[in-house]
Amino acid sequence: MEEELREHFGDLLDEDTFELLVRYAKGERIDLEESFRVEGIVIEVGDVLKIRRGDDVYDVPLECCKDRFELGYLVRIKSKVVRSERDFEVIGDVSRTVQGIFLGKNGSRFALAVGNSVWNCVGNVKCDRGDLIEVKGFNQGEKFFVLSYRKLGKAEVGEMWSRIKSVVPLKLVNLRGRVSGLSGERMVKGKKMAIIHISDESGRIRVVLLGDNASLYRDLDIGDWVELYNCYARIGYDGEIEVVCEDGLAIKVF
Repeated sequence: MEEELREHFGDLLDEDTFELLVRYAKGERIDLEESFRVEGIVIEVGDVLKIRRGDDVYDVPLECCKDRFELGYLVRIKSKVVRSERDFEVIGDVSRTVQGIFLGKNGSRFALAVGNSVWNCVGNVKCDRGDLIEVKGFNQGEKFFVLSYRKLGKAEVGEMWSRIKSVVPLKLVNLRGRVSGLSGERMVKGKKMAIIHISDESGRIRVVLLGDNASLYRDLDIGDWVELYNCYARIGYDGEIEVVCEDGLAIKVF
């Protein structure tokens, strides 16, 4: 049957359409309303398969083939319910394992010092500042999504922050300072935004907290220590240099 269809249609059909024709020819029920396409990374396997694509998580019921899915594997799902091997494709393992020092967290996001860089990680970990941990996960965009972790011991947190007076526009920076101003929060184009100022021994700078980072605002008081990782420096509306923390991470310490 499949050979006859290929001979008849040649290269006129893509693989997905060809599979639908084969299933139709075999008398299988095809519900086009349930058909969909999503490619992502497996983060949980059970009666429901959970796959992550960027900040979105998709739940796909599994009626078969649970043993074909493993955490950290990139998969392509072709149906809202996996009923046979025709409904999915396993592309390969994209996970990696790294060691780093836990610096602190904001909600489910945390900062991990890996070598000379700081990673913006997402995952539920129970760690204290200075814990040396090994994490298994995968990169999507600017974030590292953690699948599992284990503690290895303690380590010294090194110096990884720039002085405020040395900040220049169009660069990513790590900053550390005390909160010296709380300038309010609001919604801008459907996104949460809060503005604070932080100071160190070299100067003072405005910090724009966006998205998830803006939630930190309500937990801050004047004098609190704040650390910013992988945040973007730019010229603000008033011509002054400011730091935007959206894809980066803002955490409260001490």
